[in-house]
Amino acid sequence: MDLATLRMYLAPLAEGTVWTLALFFCSAFLAVALGLVVCLCRLSSSRLLSRGARFYIEVIRGTPLLLQLFYIYYGLPEMGVVINGFVAGVLGLTLNFGAYLAELFRSGIQSVDTGQYEAARALGLGKVQRLRRIVLPQALRTVFPALGNYALVLIKETSLVAVISVYELMRAGEMLAGATFQALTVYTMVGVIYFAMCSVLSYAFRRSEKRLTVPGYWSGAGENHDISKA
Repeated sequence: MDLATLRMYLAPLAEGTVWTLALFFCSAFLAVALGLVVCLCRLSSSRLLSRGARFYIEVIRGTPLLLQLFYIYYGLPEMGVVINGFVAGVLGLTLNFGAYLAELFRSGIQSVDTGQYEAARALGLGKVQRLRRIVLPQALRTVFPALGNYALVLIKETSLVAVISVYELMRAGEMLAGATFQALTVYTMVGVIYFAMCSVLSYAFRRSEKRLTVPGYWSGAGENHDISKA
């Protein structure tokens, strides 16, 4: 295999990589937002919100991501809801990872010591201020390493949207391998690209984690908190 051929193979794989990154960033942003909202509902004193959030989390975590993608892309059109492949992929990844992140954020919030809530109330901070200025910054430091792991999983799980015909890196590799009959070469290149993306992402999270580290900071397991009463 000469260099010119490898360059020719690299062109469609590079295009697929761009779409993979688009899937990742859109899904990651929306999953974090959804996870935080579901987490707050899960910790709410409202029984309806708490049970609704718990039901969503259990359903999503109890079913495969691949099934969820099939349901969104192939099932919803039977109810008159037609979604294109890219949007269906983002929606499926968002709903799936949003459920896992909700539980991750919940564990981070509950790890904040009760004294922090009492000190915030003594300073006269409102519920939103206590959450934004006191609770969430400490919770973020606690869950940030695990958040990086979920990001690495997400960028690899984008490959599953190839099954609903979304043109991303894995789909580009499948089409190229089918056209050239050079499966070993093509999938090796695909693997190298995924490894490179994960390595860069892992490095970025390690650097960010060092910036977030507070000297002498320690996060023990605090008591369970109902943030609506904090």
